[in-house]
Amino acid sequence: MMNRVISLIFILISLVIWSTSVESAYVQDKLVRLEPLTEEHINYLQSLEENGSLDFWTEIISPNKPIDVHISANEYDQYVSQFKQYSIPFNVLVDNLQEVIDNEQKELLEDRLMRQVQSRWLGQTKANIVGTYAKYSDMVTFLEEKANADPTHIQVVDLGRTYENRIMKAIAIKFNPSANRNIWIDCGIHAREWITPATCIWLIDQYITEYQNNDPTIRDLFNYWNVFIAPSLNPDGYEYSQTAGNRLWRKNRSKNSTSTCYGVDLNRNYPLKWMTGGSSSSPCSDTYAGKSAGSEIETINVVNFFQSKMGTWDMYMSFHSYGQWWFTPYGYTADLPIDYNQQSKAANIGANTIQSVNNRKYAVGSVARLLYIASGSTTDWAYDAMKIRHSYTIELPPTQRESSTGFVLPVSLALGVCQETYAGMKAFLVEVKKDVLGTSSG
Repeated sequence: MMNRVISLIFILISLVIWSTSVESAYVQDKLVRLEPLTEEHINYLQSLEENGSLDFWTEIISPNKPIDVHISANEYDQYVSQFKQYSIPFNVLVDNLQEVIDNEQKELLEDRLMRQVQSRWLGQTKANIVGTYAKYSDMVTFLEEKANADPTHIQVVDLGRTYENRIMKAIAIKFNPSANRNIWIDCGIHAREWITPATCIWLIDQYITEYQNNDPTIRDLFNYWNVFIAPSLNPDGYEYSQTAGNRLWRKNRSKNSTSTCYGVDLNRNYPLKWMTGGSSSSPCSDTYAGKSAGSEIETINVVNFFQSKMGTWDMYMSFHSYGQWWFTPYGYTADLPIDYNQQSKAANIGANTIQSVNNRKYAVGSVARLLYIASGSTTDWAYDAMKIRHSYTIELPPTQRESSTGFVLPVSLALGVCQETYAGMKAFLVEVKKDVLGTSSG
């Protein structure tokens, strides 16, 4: 009983400390929903995105498709005047983004403190990070602990150093020593999408646990495949987004020689149809594609790793947020790939399974047809350059219509997202394996 009282006092003191040290970078910043009606509206908004003038939370698609943008407090009046000048309808979804971020941070601190209390109660040295938003260093420790617990079947893979000299880590799960086919899952290529690394950590934990608990489906899948999972393809950006005032940072943290703006959108930097649409040449833009195709060290690390195992890959998956989309190739063109029917079938099986868990509906289809042209993405590169037939991107919850929090998904919702995503991935991988072996019907 005394331990519980001490723990409660510790939590209360920590919350008081938090309340006096919260960040204030986004005070009175707005989240605004625009309703473009004409091509002129679209062209105007695209010019703003190209120049990095606004933080676009959702994509510019076409007239009559809403767009959510983050506008800083000191620029709000200026842009409102422009929207009125162009006769673009708009409404304010969030009047003070700082409150949304503060609420997330308060909830996250409470969650972390409770996990620390639970770990101490159970005599553990570290708090459990499964199902929450963790620091990159804690994710690396998690991978190492999994490998240390079963070094015969699980290893930590060093993909290489980042721009700021962090080590990009992935976990290799190889339960069957004779398996020679591989699948890949990555998360966190965009720093502010915190739900995605949490999802990768959840998948790692559940794949290992269910295999060891003799789940027949998981054992069948991972006796056939080795699985590689990278919780963050952008450790520098992710860590930066966890420092005060930088919650909404998206890119990596490389310096640009021609600009004071930092960072490259790593999901526009891959060496496949680079800078052919849907990306920016402005270093200040959130979709800045870099100075050249594959210019970023984080990109080079992943490309080199895949090339070292060329011809052994059966599936590539990259998790993003938000929108509830299950994307197939292509992003750089509206043309559909030759394997689209098989891709769509597997994706729909996964999406339908997710819906059966929590009734969240995902739209399935190619990036370019469902949303917009986007070149230099990991998924198009994996499909075209690495010849991985089953290559996908999943945009996790929420949908644009259902939430005004966007990237700042409350940690209380993370568990449900992880659980349903795991169920969807499990069913999806069963279908991928059938297709790979030529036993899929229809």
